[in-house]
Amino acid sequence: MRYELGNMDRYSIAANGTVMENTSIVKAILDETVDADRLMQAVKTALEYHPLFKCKMSYDKQYYLEDNDNAEIILFNTDTDNRPKEYGKNTNGYLFQICYFENTVSLEWCHAVTDGRGSIRFFSTILDSYFGVPLPEVPKEFPLNLGFESIYDKSVKPIGQIKQPAGFKAKDMKVIDNGYKCTSHVLKVETAEVLRVAKKIDATPAAILVPLFCRAIREHLPKNAKNRNVSCGIVVDCRGPMQMDTMHNFIGNKVITYQDKFDAYDLPMLSTVYRTILDLYVQPENIIWDCTNMKSSTDFLYTLRPLWLQKSLMKVVAKSIKRTMNNIGFTYLGRVPFSEDVISHLTDFTFRSWPDIGDCVIAAADLSGTLILDVCENYADKDVVESFIRICKDAGINFEETKTTVFEQANLRL
Repeated sequence: MRYELGNMDRYSIAANGTVMENTSIVKAILDETVDADRLMQAVKTALEYHPLFKCKMSYDKQYYLEDNDNAEIILFNTDTDNRPKEYGKNTNGYLFQICYFENTVSLEWCHAVTDGRGSIRFFSTILDSYFGVPLPEVPKEFPLNLGFESIYDKSVKPIGQIKQPAGFKAKDMKVIDNGYKCTSHVLKVETAEVLRVAKKIDATPAAILVPLFCRAIREHLPKNAKNRNVSCGIVVDCRGPMQMDTMHNFIGNKVITYQDKFDAYDLPMLSTVYRTILDLYVQPENIIWDCTNMKSSTDFLYTLRPLWLQKSLMKVVAKSIKRTMNNIGFTYLGRVPFSEDVISHLTDFTFRSWPDIGDCVIAAADLSGTLILDVCENYADKDVVESFIRICKDAGINFEETKTTVFEQANLRL
C-alpha cells in the first residue's frame, strides 16, 4: 500500500518506516453466534469514539480467514475515498476491515492508522457496544495538531516517491521456499510468573522475553558466520496523556546489536538494558528529546535509527536467508482493555502481526493476568521457537504452546 501523507501519517513514516506496510489482526471467539446487524451497529457506535477509523463502511462479497479458507463471510471494510482529508488519502486498498464467521469477530488494520494498542482499544469499544456495556460520552473534540511538527523534517516525501538506497534488494518471494507461508505459535503463561523472574514489580514482560528470544535466535546462527549479531527492533509506545483520544501512537524504533554472547540467566543486566528503552512510554518527553537530538544522524525515511545501522538493515533480507543475521520485531500491547462483561463472553482471544523484512514478529498482550505471545515466523524455523520455550523454562518461565497455525500469508495481504 502506498500513501499520500497527511499531517498524521507523516509521523508514521518518520517513526515506523517499513512497519507501515504491515497488517495485523485481532480475533475474539465468542460464546454465541455473531449477529451481523448488531455488529454493524456496534461498529458505527465505536467509530464515534475513534475518529482515525471513521470513514464510510462498505460490504465485500467474501473474505477468507486463515483458519477457514473455504468459508464465505461478510466483510465490513472502509471506503478509503472517504478518509478525512486531515489524515491523508489512501491510494490503494483499505485502512481496516472487520469480519465475522459463526462465533468469530476479527479486526485487521493497516499500521498507517494506528498500532496494536490503538487497534485493541477500538476493538474493545466495538465489543463493549455489541454486548451493551455502557460507554462514556463521546468526546466533543479530538486534537489534530499535536504539537510535534517541529521534531520531524518538513521535506518528508510520500512513501511512493522514496528512492531506495543503492544496493537495496527487495524481497523476491519466488526464490524463497514457502515464501508466502508463515507459521504462528501461540504461547501462554501467567504474567506474574514472568515478572517474578525479573524480581522487579515494575518490569515489563518484554524487558525479560526479548533478550531470551535473542538467545534462541543466536543458537541457530551458523557457527562460522562472520556476523553473529542479533538485532531487535523495539516498538515503544510513547504517546502522552494529551494524545490518548487521537488513537495515534507516536513511536520510536530502536535497534540494539549484541556484539558478544550473553548468558541466558543474566537477567538483571538484560532487563536493565531493555527497560531503559521499553519503559520510555511512561515518559514521552524522553523519546521526544531523543528523537530531536538524533536528527542530525537520522534519515527520516527509514525510521529513527542511526545511519550506520540503516545501511546494515538494507541487507537484512539477503542475510536472514543465509541465517547470518536475524531481525526481530517485538510489540508489547499491554493489558487488553476488555470489560468484565466482554471477557465473560470470550472463549478465546488471539492476535497476530506479520513479518515484513525481518525473520520474526512477536506480539504480546496481558488478558486478565495471562500473558499471551504470538510468535509469527517468516524464515525462522520452528526450532527457534522450541529453543525459546526451553530457554524460558530454564529461567523459570513455563510457557504452554496452545496452538500452531500454518497459513497462506497472501490470503490476508492488502
